[in-house]
Amino acid sequence: MVLERLYVIPHGDEILDRPNQDSRRMNDAITAMVSGDSSDTIAIISPHSLMLSDRVAIIDTENTSGAYDIKTGKLSMKCIIDRPISRRLKTLAGDLAELAGFVTSTGPLSDFPLDFGSLIPLSFFVQRKIVLMGQPRPTSTEGMFEFGKVLFDWAKDADIKLSVIFSADQAHTHAVDGPYGYSEESDTYDAEVRSAIEKNDFSKIRGFDPEFIGKAKPDSFWNMVALAGFLDKSKMKMRVNYYYVEHYFGMLAASLKNL
Repeated sequence: MVLERLYVIPHGDEILDRPNQDSRRMNDAITAMVSGDSSDTIAIISPHSLMLSDRVAIIDTENTSGAYDIKTGKLSMKCIIDRPISRRLKTLAGDLAELAGFVTSTGPLSDFPLDFGSLIPLSFFVQRKIVLMGQPRPTSTEGMFEFGKVLFDWAKDADIKLSVIFSADQAHTHAVDGPYGYSEESDTYDAEVRSAIEKNDFSKIRGFDPEFIGKAKPDSFWNMVALAGFLDKSKMKMRVNYYYVEHYFGMLAASLKNL
């Protein structure tokens, strides 16, 4: 087994700005759970990277870089894409299973924009090579479940140490004065995600219909379905390290139980 670590990490600015006690606790929880990560490469799938209609986008440029303003400063990062490892995933998920698309550019200066959904989680790590993926929002979630299985097989068979991050914020309709308003589905959705991770049972998550998801407005429901596939194939179990609602949206951090 070459998989080093597996994470769910949120990407709200507040976990870096730390304006309140909950955000400080979340920052501490993420810092603790990534401590000692000795991976050579980090694979991250973000809902704010390139979004294809029905396939996971795998980025195959030489580099990826980005900058993002937060209230307490500015994030800036440039990473080398681990192209041999990315291309192996493309072969498994794209060529064989038709679950992924491929965005490529040659030349030493080729550079793909690094989104804030990747920048914020990656800021907790010592910089290293990455595999960058973009989460789609397909009508049918079965492909995302299958992609999670392929992602585990890919990580398991890699010849380097890999860590995998599912970048994910949860429901976005927790507050009447939030940008998306309030829905009672937000509490239900977040509670079911926490339960799915703690009980290792994603059956309810996978069964949510589009209308329910449209009301709860999670940005990463499809990533949670891929996580379900990853855990189903790997037989691994995770724990919730911390969860809270930041005004209108839920944030959850999770890692493997045996670490």
